[in-house]
Amino acid sequence: MVKSFRFANSNMSLTVLLSATILLMFLLPPLQGAYAVENFKGLPFSVEIPETWAFTETPEPPIENVLGVSSYTSVVLVPVQFAELLIQENGDIEMGNGSAAIVFAKASDYSVKNAPLDLYVKYRMNEDDSINVISHHDTIVGKEKAVKIEANKNDTSGNVRLLEYLLLHKNEPYVLKFISGPNDFERYLPEFELMVKSFTFRENNTDIKS
Repeated sequence: MVKSFRFANSNMSLTVLLSATILLMFLLPPLQGAYAVENFKGLPFSVEIPETWAFTETPEPPIENVLGVSSYTSVVLVPVQFAELLIQENGDIEMGNGSAAIVFAKASDYSVKNAPLDLYVKYRMNEDDSINVISHHDTIVGKEKAVKIEANKNDTSGNVRLLEYLLLHKNEPYVLKFISGPNDFERYLPEFELMVKSFTFRENNTDIKS
């Protein structure tokens, strides 16, 4: 009888513990914020963007200069607490003090057609001699072959780390880039990678107009 009582009591404790754990799972907030699928004017792709990131399709020159997207059709994102960077019209922007930025862009400054992806990658690397490449390998983004490049960069925006994906879609070049200070790279990287994973070209590939 004693052994039977202990077994029953143990089962009861386990049941209470499991019930409490399940209840906590429903009561506690999720580890990551909600994501919403966003389509963009003039761009043939969509991305799932978390509510913790602010974005604009009309970035001001300071943030454009940091990201190197002044001649691109682009969507620029920053953490919501740094949303003011998206409307800053003058001055330099440094990727520090917890800030970071992401760009999804069609690279309108690259005009070569019917050439392999490797040439576009070479063009991008030649364009900025301040980049020190850490890693470089092939991958897939939006069902297209892509090249993933991780690098360090030291220029007017300060010492930064960046990760970018370069790809061609219907013979048009695209760049998906994440940039931050060295101390914040690992903090924001998972959200960027989730956004890249959600990056999708629309089937009819027609631009959304205003």
